[in-house]
Amino acid sequence: MQLLKELTVGLETVQPFLNGYGFELENYNINKDSDGYFAFASYTNGNKKLSIDYRFSIGEVLYQYKDSIVSHPFYLDQLGFADKKHHKGFLLKNHLEEFKYILDDFEFLVDDFFKGECNKLIEISILQDSIITELDRKIRKENSIKFDNIRIEKARQLFRNKEYKKCLAIYSFIDNKNLFEEIDNKVIEYCNRHL
Repeated sequence: MQLLKELTVGLETVQPFLNGYGFELENYNINKDSDGYFAFASYTNGNKKLSIDYRFSIGEVLYQYKDSIVSHPFYLDQLGFADKKHHKGFLLKNHLEEFKYILDDFEFLVDDFFKGECNKLIEISILQDSIITELDRKIRKENSIKFDNIRIEKARQLFRNKEYKKCLAIYSFIDNKNLFEEIDNKVIEYCNRHL
């Protein structure tokens, strides 16, 4: 299997560096989902953990200290190495080259992650979590507005079909009442009077 072969050779590229800092292979799995096979390898050293996800190439590299987790690009960007990192993109044609780029980038993380107490990792993890939470909130709000607009249109359609009870039920599930136009308030009043 090509995936296993590439991952094995790739891990052989980074393993001497990891072993040099006391990291040992903890877990190695190959699984299959609807998109095909993927592999996962993790290395640990006490409370520190490095995880590599591999599908068609390196999918994600995560650094963990206790409960704090940071992705490879975000970690390097926040440490000020955005313009110096070697591993800039995924799905390169030469998949094994990616492991060499990751290995080169490890040098930027020696002081904080490999030798240090992960103080920056903890700080960056909090920042990453807050950004993800805010993005999630924005996406949910945007989707909520989209769905509420669909619901409003459905309620109006039910009103036109004189299905007043269903119309009111739909209106009651709308979270963003500020989307109501004057017509919606009149429809709700009319439906309430005719039930």
